[in-house]
Amino acid sequence: MATAEWILIFVSVYVFSLDAAEWHYAGDHGIYEWPQDFPHCGEVRQSPIDFPKVEDMTYSKMTPIEFHGFDDPSKYLLKLENNGHTVKVNVESGDVYVEGGGLPGRFKTAQFHFHWGHSGDEGSEHTFNGHNFPMELHVVNYNEKYGNISNAATKGGDGLAVLGFWYQVSDHDNYALAPLINELGQVPVKGSKLNLTGVNLGLLLPIHMDEYNPHFYRYSGSLTTPPCFQSVVWTVFDNKMPISSAQLQMFQNLHEDKELQGDHFLVDNFRPTQPLNDRIIYRNFEVATTGHEQQQQQQEHQQAPRRKAKVNVRLHLVD
Repeated sequence: MATAEWILIFVSVYVFSLDAAEWHYAGDHGIYEWPQDFPHCGEVRQSPIDFPKVEDMTYSKMTPIEFHGFDDPSKYLLKLENNGHTVKVNVESGDVYVEGGGLPGRFKTAQFHFHWGHSGDEGSEHTFNGHNFPMELHVVNYNEKYGNISNAATKGGDGLAVLGFWYQVSDHDNYALAPLINELGQVPVKGSKLNLTGVNLGLLLPIHMDEYNPHFYRYSGSLTTPPCFQSVVWTVFDNKMPISSAQLQMFQNLHEDKELQGDHFLVDNFRPTQPLNDRIIYRNFEVATTGHEQQQQQQEHQQAPRRKAKVNVRLHLVD
């Protein structure tokens, strides 16, 4: 057999074994054992991260992300699933994709899922300047040039584009979430699933909120669960979406086992933030400088040695 064929078989078996291996957030095969069980989880471009203050990010002129096909539920088929790690909505069919916003290609939407805690104090994977949020939504998209999500997930740099959205607790229900939350009781245990109808994907995102702005943060990272492939272009949006305590409780009532067993609730399904390791975090919006910063910049400009005029162009490249 040709060497190339042996390599293909080895890679296929390797990826399959990673997907099939057991992992948890706590206990045996928990988060702190992931790097031993899944070597990619111990690499240097891991996710999630803690975003610093916007002043400490690098500005890059990126257009708003374009969402295509999200607003017509008649054009796609969704399946809701409790997989024991999260509640996930798979996009089974339909032409749903994202592009623009500095993304390296057109990315087809494969699924979205949630991360939450046992209370309203924490639950998000990404944090902002040390601040936690009670829930985070991830919309997972794969680069169409790789054909499918399994193939794209192994491609470093531009295989996947994951969009992250934070939630904050509100005094009122988020009615856009109601069609989804009303079905959570139908997937109470690991392995339970059902076809999901009447859910408008676009309404689950802040793009239709009155106070929506297209501000987002961008960095290169990884899947936040094993096998932790470093193939993700991360985009986390500045807008926070509302969720009531009662709605959050519906997620917290789910179970992580195949049977309803006591207090084995599906909660705290988030990975701690990982070291940044000199990665650059970009923002697609400018921030106003304070009077002190402007004065400091003027002083630095006046003290700088004068040189012959020339054009100095610096390109900020986004993986």
